Amino acid sequence: MALDSDLFHPDYVPEPYWWEAARPGTDHATDLPASTEVLIVGSGYAGLSAALELARNGRTATVVEKDRFGEGASTRNGGGLSAGINLGKGISGTPGQASKGEDHAKLIERLMVESAASLDLIETLVARENIHCHFEKTGRFLGAYTAQHFEGFQAKAELINRVTDAGATVLSRAEQRAEIASDFYHGGIVIKKSAKLHPALFHKGLLEAAHRAGARLCAETEVSGIEGTAGNFTVRTSRGECKAEQVIIATNGYTGALTPGLRKRLIPVASHIIATEKLPADLAASLIPHGRTISETPRVLCYYRMSPDGTRMIYGGRARFTQVGPDVSGSLLHRMMTDRFPQLKGTKITHSWSGLVAFTNDFLPHMGQEKGLHYCLGCNGSGVGMLTYLGTQVAQRILQGGRANTAYATLDLPKVPVPFYDGRPWFLPVVGGYYRWLDKRDRRRE
Repeated sequence: MALDSDLFHPDYVPEPYWWEAARPGTDHATDLPASTEVLIVGSGYAGLSAALELARNGRTATVVEKDRFGEGASTRNGGGLSAGINLGKGISGTPGQASKGEDHAKLIERLMVESAASLDLIETLVARENIHCHFEKTGRFLGAYTAQHFEGFQAKAELINRVTDAGATVLSRAEQRAEIASDFYHGGIVIKKSAKLHPALFHKGLLEAAHRAGARLCAETEVSGIEGTAGNFTVRTSRGECKAEQVIIATNGYTGALTPGLRKRLIPVASHIIATEKLPADLAASLIPHGRTISETPRVLCYYRMSPDGTRMIYGGRARFTQVGPDVSGSLLHRMMTDRFPQLKGTKITHSWSGLVAFTNDFLPHMGQEKGLHYCLGCNGSGVGMLTYLGTQVAQRILQGGRANTAYATLDLPKVPVPFYDGRPWFLPVVGGYYRWLDKRDRRRE
């Protein structure tokens, strides 16, 4: 199908804008060893941060990746670091998740504190490992999609400040122009303790850091089976077998038939992003004057920011809940973007891409063990910070002989309440359509 010349630039490419600076590859790849203390399936943020932590503490760690390093969502996301402000979206509807006598409020607060610590961890890694990834603590603006959503913002800001001291302030609709050149929202919250980075360069930096620390990195090595128990696993791959004492599953939105018990408790949702052509300097500078990342409150949300050099809009969202072609996702995202910024109507798209996000039924990230296998999965769109953090936490659990110093280890990964669900979300087009209808209805009422 021919792309719309009014929307797509002549130099358009259907791949992440981020790959211009760091393309997936096989640098530092080695052969699969015959044995390793810890074998990690998946070379995204979680897998690499776990390998780095283990290797720095003297353990032999091996990462196996079925594709090139950086092929998955770790180089396909928007690069925002929310520091936990979106945490617990659905926990009020999940009684029984709290353990050890904790009630919901205390559990959420513990998780928020840890999630805020994920931002500190990223900052530490960037500095310690000398990762050049345009890390900037420029804050976030959360826009209220409806006036009713705005009504709860003062209480939300107070909770964020009391628990994480994130510097959250509420802006009315009349005041929001100081943060965003748009009248689309009904006010918002500015959260100062939030950040952004270049996701592909951060991934590249983690890969290089893990390599320097001594981790073995195996690209284009697909795992076909795992047998045995903790302390004595045999891992079968496309490049032979490997004995491992411990195994970590770090596949998130790409969790498949290798671990069916985990797969059926995750919902892989496609997230789509576009990058615009370079904008006139005055227009680019006016859109998000303080360089914040932007998120919002509808069920089918969008998230966006300026590129690291400040010349392009990087605009993402749930254009569709499943994978679709660039002619569909690009056109839909362009329309969403211009709904918020009418001044961008003549702007063309140079890049369009998608990746898979893993959602859980309680909207919370999870780490734990399944049949002796360690896992860290299901970050519901906050994976840059949380998967890096949970990968490190899983590694520390192994280093500490099974003890976990994190509230995330107290949560069971819940089942998806769909009969006979096996990890293939056939229901997402229906759910997505219904959510879009609800969002439109809510806007029309106001």
